[in-house]
Amino acid sequence: MATVIVVPRDSALQFRLITGTNPETGAPLIETKTFNKIKSSALDQDIYDVATSIAGLQKYPVDEIRVQKEVQLTE
Repeated sequence: MATVIVVPRDSALQFRLITGTNPETGAPLIETKTFNKIKSSALDQDIYDVATSIAGLQKYPVDEIRVQKEVQLTE
């Protein structure tokens, strides 16, 4: 069995924004805003610090901050 090598790729920073409320159910309406090409070498704390700064600039309140990390698997 071959040894798998994990090669980090660029990530994406995603905000889940509360844009309103469903009038029928009262559930929050969620939209996402994504910032691509986050360098794989960026530290999680640095990404979070930048994300909280960007969150303060958003028109809508932030429900959740996500990071989608992508890797390439090779032999």
